Amino acid sequence: MFKHIFVALKFTPPSIGALQKAIQMAHAHRARLSIFHALDYNLKQYQDSDPRLVEALRVVDEKYQEEVAPLLAKVPQSDFERFPADPALAVCRLARQKEVDLIILGCHLRPHKMSLGRVDYVGITILEKAPCPVMLVPTPV
Repeated sequence: MFKHIFVALKFTPPSIGALQKAIQMAHAHRARLSIFHALDYNLKQYQDSDPRLVEALRVVDEKYQEEVAPLLAKVPQSDFERFPADPALAVCRLARQKEVDLIILGCHLRPHKMSLGRVDYVGITILEKAPCPVMLVPTPV
């Protein structure tokens, strides 16, 4: 049984598929769901009031409200974080801090090899450094 599920969200079809699976599992297990979106690492150099960072945060918050918030009705508890970061390291650090039981990531299916999924460098790094099990949710390309 999972008590705390974590999903990395990039607002791409594979990550939305992973989010949908995370929502299903959080509902079934009555688990807390933490959602994280890493903004461009280069934005770390800017102050909180810098217009570039403010705009990036506004865009992400708007996407979250439109695409994610409506899906969370069945989740007992959820939280959303977004900040400039190296995505893989931030996912692993947050998962450790939050004492997460499961990380869920989206991946692409390879059309010519339906049983294999394609994971990018960030996904591979998370698989190597995660403090808990990682579930890959394949989404057809």
